[in-house]
Amino acid sequence: LWHTVVIAMVCLVLMFGVTSGIEKVSRILMPLFYVLFIILAIWVATLPGAGEGYRFLLVPDWSKLLEPYTWVMAMGQAFFSLSITGSGMIVYGAYLDKKEDIPKASLRTAIFDTMAALLSALAIMPAVFAYGLDVKSGPPLMFITLPTVFQQMPMGRLFAVFFFVSVFFAGITSLINMMEACSEALSSQLKFSRRLAVCVIAVVVFGVSIFLEALPKMGAWLDTVTIYIAPFGALLCAVFIYFILGMKDIKAELNLGRKKPLGRSFDVIAYFYVIVAAAVLVLGIYYGGIG
Repeated sequence: LWHTVVIAMVCLVLMFGVTSGIEKVSRILMPLFYVLFIILAIWVATLPGAGEGYRFLLVPDWSKLLEPYTWVMAMGQAFFSLSITGSGMIVYGAYLDKKEDIPKASLRTAIFDTMAALLSALAIMPAVFAYGLDVKSGPPLMFITLPTVFQQMPMGRLFAVFFFVSVFFAGITSLINMMEACSEALSSQLKFSRRLAVCVIAVVVFGVSIFLEALPKMGAWLDTVTIYIAPFGALLCAVFIYFILGMKDIKAELNLGRKKPLGRSFDVIAYFYVIVAAAVLVLGIYYGGIG
């Protein structure tokens, strides 16, 4: 039922305006998400045993910097976290005003992404140690640790409702940009109407994702997408942008909202990204995934 509701909601947003739909949800809930995690981080700091979590999180093991594996995994985390392998940046960027300074907006995106990661870690990791949970359990920590924290907090049920509603809408905004990219491709390349394109993509997404509950059976397929297909798509996109579209045209677009045009240093950064994208693909195959 809920899976169907989510797909239907995304369809409605895409059919009746991507820009307004995304902005109305994100402008309210995402800033409040930060506020909630600040409150959680403060509350968790009062728990007995939280200190071990801070030590685990913040005390560095400098010897790990000499291990290539550390750098590879850090690169993979940044690569996937910023939606570089998907179409999120392109979709949201397409709706920016021409006066926006895109390089500055990109920098802010990276900064706020890092802040969100650190803030969530400060809210979750001390609680893991305080409640004796398994620190290596991965993504399920959010659905195990935080409900445990909410149970102990004053007004915990209210915080829990708001938290999971926010997670719900965060997931929807991610799905919006992924479905928008595919729908736009059908509209522009196959001349589908907007509504037909959205419906076709929604049916495909629903048909595939309804089976994702059986993760042990779907694991190999998901690994194929994240290890091979997505990084290859990112590399292909980088090659198209910087070598086929060309540096001159892409810089002209990026300079639209800037007072000072991009210099030659951008060329170096751009070509370096192509190398990084290739490295993510090759090393992801070698390590069996780095995201």
